[in-house]
Amino acid sequence: MSRLRDHLPLPAEGALISPPEGDATPFEVFIQLLRGKPHVHAGTVDAVDSEMALQFAREHYGQDQACVHIWVVPRSAMLGTDYEHDVIWRSTDRSYKLARGYQVHNRWRQFRSKEDVKEYEKEDLKEHY
Repeated sequence: MSRLRDHLPLPAEGALISPPEGDATPFEVFIQLLRGKPHVHAGTVDAVDSEMALQFAREHYGQDQACVHIWVVPRSAMLGTDYEHDVIWRSTDRSYKLARGYQVHNRWRQFRSKEDVKEYEKEDLKEHY
């Protein structure tokens, strides 16, 4: 046996014989918990093709929680924005669309005083009885 080892070509020190990623590619898994609700990202599976990825997703994510629908998408097919260069939020001022600056809590404090609540209940009872 040792004579055979002496004649085998060995890789250089630290060199890999096979590629580190192998044949499997990553697929992102999205599940739908209830019919009519949106799909949510559940995780990632590594598989050779989409059918295998769907089967892995069924076995793994279908056992964790009950879901009605599963999507698998190759990670290479997904496209996203660039953090550094893409601006998703508008650069013009549209702060008027945000619900800021309303002082509703002051009005609620006034309304929640006991006298006001009792007065409201009296008026409410008069209207209904």
